[in-house]
Amino acid sequence: MPNDRSDSPVEDPESSQPPQQSQLSQQPQLSQSSQSSQPLQPLPPLQPSPDTGAAGGDARDGMIVRTFVRDGRLVRLPARWTRKKVVLRHIAEQTFVPGVEYPERTVDEKLRAWCEDGEVDHVTLRRHLVDFGHLRRSDGIYARPADSARTGSA
Repeated sequence: MPNDRSDSPVEDPESSQPPQQSQLSQQPQLSQSSQSSQPLQPLPPLQPSPDTGAAGGDARDGMIVRTFVRDGRLVRLPARWTRKKVVLRHIAEQTFVPGVEYPERTVDEKLRAWCEDGEVDHVTLRRHLVDFGHLRRSDGIYARPADSARTGSA
């Protein structure tokens, strides 16, 4: 039985030729009228809306906190870096007074309250607060820095 190569799904690379002019004319062409001859104008700078406050992110930060903190409990830590910074800053501001020194046992007790029925344990939360600069640790004593109001970039 002769082998008929016309049924073969593989094409011969030498037989492929560039598209014919008739095939090219079937493709849609952009008309000159659809192209603008005027240069693009830059957009005006974004201004904070009145409901976001002077910082521009207070309303957004509040929404983030409400998403991850419910009834005074941390539901879970956000995966996104920027959202995690917002949530950790909120917990630090609500839990620790700037400049006051806390022994590790006291810090753990305060953080356990945030972690009840949540996915995050108090040790992980404490580590994140230290890593993000919301708590400082020295010889088992923790303190919230006075300048941590808007910090959080580890």
